[in-house]
Amino acid sequence: MSTLPLSIEPHLAHQCEDAEALHIWRQGQVCAQLYPDQDIVFRPVPNGGIVIRTLSVFTGKLNRAVGCGNDGDLARDTLRELGSLFAVIGLAPEIHVSPFARPPTFDSLMAHGYEEKGVLSTYWCRLEDSANETTSTGTSSTGKSSAVAMETRLIAAHETEEFIEASITGFQSNGRSRELLGELARIATRRTDTQLFIALVGNKIAGSAALASIETSDGGVAHLYLDSTLPCYRGRGVQQALIQARLREAQRRGLPLATTITRVGDGSARNAERAGLRIAYASSIFTRPPRTLRGG
Repeated sequence: MSTLPLSIEPHLAHQCEDAEALHIWRQGQVCAQLYPDQDIVFRPVPNGGIVIRTLSVFTGKLNRAVGCGNDGDLARDTLRELGSLFAVIGLAPEIHVSPFARPPTFDSLMAHGYEEKGVLSTYWCRLEDSANETTSTGTSSTGKSSAVAMETRLIAAHETEEFIEASITGFQSNGRSRELLGELARIATRRTDTQLFIALVGNKIAGSAALASIETSDGGVAHLYLDSTLPCYRGRGVQQALIQARLREAQRRGLPLATTITRVGDGSARNAERAGLRIAYASSIFTRPPRTLRGG
């Protein structure tokens, strides 16, 4: 096991990682507001990264540590602390390793019983470079798609619950729990840095997505997330149209970079590439089998 290669300059990779960390931090902030009587945790990880721990029912995106090893090796004490943090709610730690992590971080994870369970790809583009891309694939500057008579727009205030339900329905076929999917969408509706989009076909919601405007120490980043297409509308360019709508909005807001994170090789990755985003780096995901859950 070794560090995965960068496909962009290191300072840009750091900026993308910082945007992801702030994104996770803000999810934690909203979750703490939604559950004030629960012990919601979101804090830095020693030697780089952010950990979020919420409720056991929200496995995955709301219970993980990201960007770990960015500024140094994951020490034994840090791994023990992460193990104990998640053991309290009966979950295995899920650790996303930074592309800047050194080989000793991987060695330490393996020595403590962690196994690699997947890889995530971070995609990016300079928004000035994507201008031609976002107007060349069938979606006009007004948000209309000539191929399938599709409209993309920001949601209206009264459409919040419809947005949440559409997000759940689009994701649920992937096997994730309704509780987690609903919470992710609900958090997005409460974030002051996030704009919510829907795609409409024949005045019916075909897909939904979110755009977070995140200010890092190196400048603004448009983070594209929560892309969801209803099953009956898949293969009709819904996600592509939503990506383009958010890139246009990010350009309008003067943000210089855009990012999105996908599973390696899935449909979202292909749609990101079609919209002009390119892979920046990959991050390995590690967890431990249940038999090793003892907090250390």
